[in-house]
Amino acid sequence: MSRTANIKSTAIAVSAMFLFVVAVLLDLQYLYLMSASLAVLPLASYLLAVRMTSRFQVQREHPKTTQEGRRLPIRLRVTAEGGISQVSLRVADTLPPELPSADGGQEDCPLDHWDGRSGERVYWVEPTRRGVYRIGPARAVTTDPLGLFSFGASLDATTELVVHPTPLPSRDLGTGGEGIFGVRERDGKTRRGEGMDFHGVREYRPGDALRRVHWPTTARTGQLAVVEFERAYQQDVVIALDITRGTDHGQGRETTLEYAIKAAATLTDRTLRAGGGVTLVTQAGRVDVSPQGPDPEAGRFRVFDQLARLRADAEDGLAEALQAARLPGRTSLVVLTAWGDPRLTANLTERVRRGDTVRVLFFEPASFGGPRVMSPAVAGGELRVFRREHSPWQAGGKDFEYLLGHDGQA
Repeated sequence: MSRTANIKSTAIAVSAMFLFVVAVLLDLQYLYLMSASLAVLPLASYLLAVRMTSRFQVQREHPKTTQEGRRLPIRLRVTAEGGISQVSLRVADTLPPELPSADGGQEDCPLDHWDGRSGERVYWVEPTRRGVYRIGPARAVTTDPLGLFSFGASLDATTELVVHPTPLPSRDLGTGGEGIFGVRERDGKTRRGEGMDFHGVREYRPGDALRRVHWPTTARTGQLAVVEFERAYQQDVVIALDITRGTDHGQGRETTLEYAIKAAATLTDRTLRAGGGVTLVTQAGRVDVSPQGPDPEAGRFRVFDQLARLRADAEDGLAEALQAARLPGRTSLVVLTAWGDPRLTANLTERVRRGDTVRVLFFEPASFGGPRVMSPAVAGGELRVFRREHSPWQAGGKDFEYLLGHDGQA
């Protein structure tokens, strides 16, 4: 019972007792009746609320997907059906720990507006970790007409929110040469821009940087001319992410799997921005996206949606998933794992022998509180070791990005 309800109850009890004492002293029958009526008033209010309470319906509105670290509004629309008009109504929602609310989404709070029959409340959450989360059920709290007793009702409205991982902020991708992954470029396909390779001289257009003015041509023709560059498309990359059961070590978002997913999201984002294609291979399936496809944004969404839903629960190893993927020859392969599976090492060794470029990002379990295991390093491949202290959420992910390489190259 709230403080206000306690004050009301005390006032009614004192008033009833006072009337009863006065009735006894003065022998006034009508005061006995008034005292008795006042004494039973709380009970009458309680019974009225019980028998004529409203049935509540709630609708929760929010986007189905969002990004890790992005504030998201959640709207609760509440309606009362039947019963007496509810003067006071408070609502609360059920949120997982990874969806903290700064404005009390889980606390019983009045609606932003309420007319006795319908109203709504908006609160904000800020996801701290990628994943799939269930929101609800909601809870409504109302009172009897006198405001002495509280009545709670669970509103079985649950919704799902998918939180996509957020890649590390991208730097300038305008580098030429081998591209951000340091691998071979796609033959015969270039695009014009401000890369490192000279393409030619053309007439100046509004918006061109003055530092690109080609003065000899400008002096000869009398019209501004600028240097035009070209840079190669980023080569396609295959990201193989290991989700074998028992290989996720750590707590909260400081785990080997969360670090691997952050790395995969960053590599995916920067490869697509640079013009390359991405294939994500896990034991849960394969997702392909190409910037030259009919709907590259839909493909990008599928990759990040897959990353949001991944859990380390696969019974088969990553080696089996790579074999089933039937990747073409001379593939640029980035393997993310926290387990030195001998079958994976053998698979990667064979791929190096066939001419694939293999890079292993090994998330060391021991630094996350897990066991000490050997990494799946292979001769002719590249190995980079990530430890817990290389957190992508601290110092802007500087150490994490350094291990990925400049602009996220692996």
